[in-house]
Amino acid sequence: MINFVDRTIIAVVGEAIRRDLQLSDLQLGMMGGLAFALFYAVLGIPLARLAERFNRVRLIAVVTVLWSIMTALCGAAGGYVQLLLCRMGVGVGEAGFTPALVSMISDRFPVGRRALVYSLIALGAPLGSAFAAVAGSAFAQHFGWRWTMAAVGVPGLVLALLLYTTIPEPERNDAGDKALTPRFTEVLRRLGRSASFLHLTCGSGLVGLVGFGTNLFLIPLLVRRFELPLSQAGLIFAMSFSLATMVGQITGGNIASRLIERDIRWGAWAPAITVGMALPLYLLALYQSDWRVLVGFLFVATALLYAFTPAVMTVTQTLVEPRMRASAAALHAFGQTVAGLGIGSVALGYLSDRLADYHFAGDYAAQCLAVHGASPAPGCLAASATGLQQSMLISALVLIVAVFNYLVAAKHLPCEAKTA
Repeated sequence: MINFVDRTIIAVVGEAIRRDLQLSDLQLGMMGGLAFALFYAVLGIPLARLAERFNRVRLIAVVTVLWSIMTALCGAAGGYVQLLLCRMGVGVGEAGFTPALVSMISDRFPVGRRALVYSLIALGAPLGSAFAAVAGSAFAQHFGWRWTMAAVGVPGLVLALLLYTTIPEPERNDAGDKALTPRFTEVLRRLGRSASFLHLTCGSGLVGLVGFGTNLFLIPLLVRRFELPLSQAGLIFAMSFSLATMVGQITGGNIASRLIERDIRWGAWAPAITVGMALPLYLLALYQSDWRVLVGFLFVATALLYAFTPAVMTVTQTLVEPRMRASAAALHAFGQTVAGLGIGSVALGYLSDRLADYHFAGDYAAQCLAVHGASPAPGCLAASATGLQQSMLISALVLIVAVFNYLVAAKHLPCEAKTA
């Protein structure tokens, strides 16, 4: 939960930062997505290698301290470049969390229970996003985005101490001596030959592109298109995205655990079905001119989109030996994060700027962005809202390819999956 509070808060206060620092959507996408994603994805691999060899609970405690400090420092950033650097630091810290977590779950629970367990732990993600959206937006509206960034960094420091002092390291099942941990090149060869892993990761990356894009740009869309105050936009975000993610993961995790016990292919069939159902509902949501109707469609679409993402992560764990699991989780997260949060957020921001410029009768960059304290020209808000809406509509079409990836993965899972 704390992980996603610190990750999501930049999206909650993103519109306030954009207006304060006169940023474009491309710059917002780079700050909220690419700067975080590159370091999160790349450093997740060496940190996962540490998790294969050393105490995973202590590793999680250390990285929790790091990302919490860097989140707080975002509030002290004097400009865009410093803010980028602080977000990179948040990515470095959060990179060490998921691989170690997934590895520990695989040592504590059998294959058929892992999807449910991970889904329950992953509820912290929508809970954190909801808390950041509701409390963070209200706090930012009264005290500004800088104090908000500083405030949300503090709880992680307390949590890290609790983790370090209270959580025992689970025994690695059938892992052997840590000195026999496979080389990373061996892990790459194993997973590079796994069609299941490659297609599951590609599918998750494309789902992440839509999900992370919504996470980053939904509040700006609500503020621009419906002219809602930040606190109300944050509440709508919590209801239509965070709560829906939670409902989807609870339901999907329980269903996936039962289905995967019967046939491992359901680990890919299930997300293919729900992602295919989510696409038309997501498009309908973005087309709405009434935010209340948008909330209804988006709630159902988000629940379907995220119903089986935890199950996909746990299925990848069946493709490798115990001391490869953290690395497999890191590589899966690498593909998901680079495609979704890195490339996706930048592409969405760039497309939004270009479409806003197309819909604005004048020089959008000069009259709407580079105003330096003056009021933007008339029509700027409408152009930026339309540009963002259309860019989100276009990006959602990648879900068609994600469905194809999951179906191909299901074909290969029976001969590649292990039951350990």
